[in-house]
Amino acid sequence: MKTDWSAALAVAAMLAAGSAAAQTSASPPASRTASSAAVQTLDYVVRPGDTLIDLATAYMNRPLDYRRVQRENRVANPRRLAIGHTLALPVDLLRAEPDEARIAGFRGAATLNQDGRSAAPASGQTVREGAVLSTGANAFVRLALSDGSHVVVPSNSRVRVSRLRRYAINGAVDHALTVEAGRAESRVSPRRRPGGFAIRTPVSVSAVRGTDFRVSFDDDADRSTTEVLEGAVTIASGQAETLAAADQGVSAAAGAVRLLPLLPAPALVHPDAPQTQALVAFDIQPLPGAERYRGRVAQDAGMIEAFAEADSAPGGPLVFGEMEEGAFFLRLTALSPEGLEGKAVTYSFIRARNGVGGLASALDQRDRRRFYRFRWEAEGVGEATFRFQLWREAEDGTADGPLLVDQPGLTEEAFTLSDLPPGVYSWRVQSARHRFGRLLEAWSEPQQLRIGR
Repeated sequence: MKTDWSAALAVAAMLAAGSAAAQTSASPPASRTASSAAVQTLDYVVRPGDTLIDLATAYMNRPLDYRRVQRENRVANPRRLAIGHTLALPVDLLRAEPDEARIAGFRGAATLNQDGRSAAPASGQTVREGAVLSTGANAFVRLALSDGSHVVVPSNSRVRVSRLRRYAINGAVDHALTVEAGRAESRVSPRRRPGGFAIRTPVSVSAVRGTDFRVSFDDDADRSTTEVLEGAVTIASGQAETLAAADQGVSAAAGAVRLLPLLPAPALVHPDAPQTQALVAFDIQPLPGAERYRGRVAQDAGMIEAFAEADSAPGGPLVFGEMEEGAFFLRLTALSPEGLEGKAVTYSFIRARNGVGGLASALDQRDRRRFYRFRWEAEGVGEATFRFQLWREAEDGTADGPLLVDQPGLTEEAFTLSDLPPGVYSWRVQSARHRFGRLLEAWSEPQQLRIGR
């Protein structure tokens, strides 16, 4: 059974960015819950010519809202205000006008559902309140907000743009997204009050004024996670309240909230090895506390041009499958059993296909002699040279014998030997080529050859 919205977890990051003429404030109560919070006000410094009636007409939801401001600020005459005096304007009275975002970039099978139409997004396209962004496998959408903040919708996610507003009184922006499935990653610029930024899920609300954090929602587990990379986040649920600082995370499920440290960044077993095999795969050094690992591949270290993402099986390698050639970057994180994604490390790597396949051997008898022709197929781009090795297996099968043939510098995809004596042999081929300023070398798997009398 899904958690009711009225019992949603509240998450707030108290990162302040003030304004010279207007600034919000609230008197915090002794305790705060997700369903009750102090009424916020905006401190407004009176300027020459200001009246309460003019302020209400220009910046509030209704012209008559000045009466509440007059009452709460104990103003005798709404048409006569002392220059330099500070008024506390209730934020809930302030008028917010529609704001816009735009598609900063996308890759893969992504969809923008807006104004009753569903289609692939376009770079630079305007996104309005109510739009829904969806991504498939290895797809990403980067959303640019009007204040310079950015949100990444990674693969297999669905995110609704639930609020895009700008306060008329000072231009402060107020944005909110809802993660309906999958994940969202945000880097939020410090915001003028009373603006803010929030990411909601069916079981949590993460609200900030400027920080770097991630939010996910697992519908099957009815669990939401929030990971703080920069700044600080206050988490309230029921009567409980806790503070998540940078490198900490919160897992919320079934009314329970857990504050945990984020796992450190994992490490690759062979960080400098080029990816030459048919499938791109990375072996990861086991990290205590990690259940699995997540990797993202991009054309840049900042992960702006990301194009592939994969999770490992528990204890297994990180496998991406086929990938075009190039110089890329891998961002690697570890995931805890609670679903929290840990700190990240970024590696550069070369993807250049280099291998040997289609190995086969054939016997050709001519003039009472036996010729053994070994063939293979080069896998990769560009010219390659080959090295052929053959050895005899030990009689008892426990070890290999010494090399009988070791021939480098071959340019053809074949090699011929004659008059091999009866026995059991093994042979293999190495492919070598220069790509991206590096010498790439890869051996085939040994093949067995049996020669009878």
